[in-house]
Amino acid sequence: MFISVSQSSPNTEITQGYGLPLRAAGWLFVCLSCIYALASSGRIRTPDEYMPFFQAQSLVERGSTAIPQAVQFRDFYGAFDRHGQPRAPYPAGQAFASVPPMVAGKFLLAHLPGVPRTPEVIFYIQVFGAVFSSALAAAGAMAFFSLTLSALGVSVRTALIATLCVAFGTLIFPYSGYFFSEPFSALVMMAAVYLLALDGGRMNDKNAVAIGFLLALAIWIRPTMVFATGVFAIGILLREGRAAFRRAMVICSIPAISALFYLLSNKIVFGRALNFGYPETEDVLGKQLNSFHAPFYVGLTGFLFSPGKSIFIFMPILLLAILGMRQLWTRDRAVAVVSAGLPFVYLLFYMRYTQWEGGICPGPRYLLPFLIVTCLSAGILLTTGSSLLRKWLVVLTVVGFAVQVITYSTSFLEDQVIGTGTYYDSKLTYRMSYDPLVSQTRRLIEYVDGRPAPVGLGFDRWFVFLHKLGVPWYTELLIAAFPVLLLALSLVRLKRMLREQGQSLPESPAVRVQAPS
Repeated sequence: MFISVSQSSPNTEITQGYGLPLRAAGWLFVCLSCIYALASSGRIRTPDEYMPFFQAQSLVERGSTAIPQAVQFRDFYGAFDRHGQPRAPYPAGQAFASVPPMVAGKFLLAHLPGVPRTPEVIFYIQVFGAVFSSALAAAGAMAFFSLTLSALGVSVRTALIATLCVAFGTLIFPYSGYFFSEPFSALVMMAAVYLLALDGGRMNDKNAVAIGFLLALAIWIRPTMVFATGVFAIGILLREGRAAFRRAMVICSIPAISALFYLLSNKIVFGRALNFGYPETEDVLGKQLNSFHAPFYVGLTGFLFSPGKSIFIFMPILLLAILGMRQLWTRDRAVAVVSAGLPFVYLLFYMRYTQWEGGICPGPRYLLPFLIVTCLSAGILLTTGSSLLRKWLVVLTVVGFAVQVITYSTSFLEDQVIGTGTYYDSKLTYRMSYDPLVSQTRRLIEYVDGRPAPVGLGFDRWFVFLHKLGVPWYTELLIAAFPVLLLALSLVRLKRMLREQGQSLPESPAVRVQAPS
């Protein structure tokens, strides 16, 4: 027997029903959440991570997003509001999302036996809890990735394979263990794309409203998400024509209202609607980082070809995704427009941005949420049944996984800290010659050979970090026990569901089983 997948027009309800893809995505979420959590760095390093954490901490302790503790720690990045309170330059969406796991860290994990009751340890236990929200967000994005492929007519088995390749062969893997906003943006984007692909490519009013609210929420994670609204609207219009004009307007109007409320909050807090709370200049050299002074070719070259920020080095599956874009267009024009349009729009936006490299961070951080959507076409390409394409997917996934392991094993901060001259030059301009795969591989080898490392350096894992702070091994095993048990259960459930689908293949019109002649 051999299995071949047809290229007929997809409809989730017809091909495999909603039940199996939803259950598979649910257990995939549990599985990836556990793996991401167990592999997490569990700590924060940069202002882009510290400020959202301080916001979440303030929400719990004082019911405000003001961050006076950042000033006390001498790690403040932002501006003072009209009442003299220090504020982060980011909306509070990420902070709100991270409050529950941070509270669990503060009131549950910090009281486990063996945990030292020092302020430093309690602080970093809260950080560990907050960073866990990134693992949940990244796993959620991958669950919606799998659901979207299923909605496009891809079998559950193929959808799971493609999703796992993206989950471990792209930057979403290391970013699941940091505390940047990109996993949260990726989650919202993938949820919106899933709704776009539902119902056989014919959108109803309810899904249009839901997409509008998701894009409105994205603005409160990163205000630049507002540009995604137009891409979604164009995709719907190209797929459904004039009949979808009202739904396209709904998708645009809800985020527009959200953006107006965000500008109003700026007016109330800072006195001007267009004051987003960023400092006017960098503290040391007085450089304007949040401006658009970079020549377009600098950012473009960096995103495409530089060894430290190239999208093809850190997400090699994109090479296959580009080949699959035509197949995706045949399946669903709206999803294809969004998959290709989002990275294109944000590439145009960020290539002129003075700090296009994303500050201190690994890889092309700013483009990550949109490139995850682009990878959908790689999953669609697998339905052609070509063994050559499957082999290339394996090769690109292995290469991508190796890149992520090198990126994730040691702290990127050791390479990129200002003053070393490897990441930034003396004028805080990104060095195009920076090659983290060489420098971090060398550092990883040094640590494997036994080089001593103080707290915050060395192997960048939560259990190494917390143990150096005095948390005993038996307590860390207790922390890890629950996700390990959930991981085992999720793997058993996923294996059982794949077996169920294999038994039901003959009834699926999207999958054809033929006996050899």
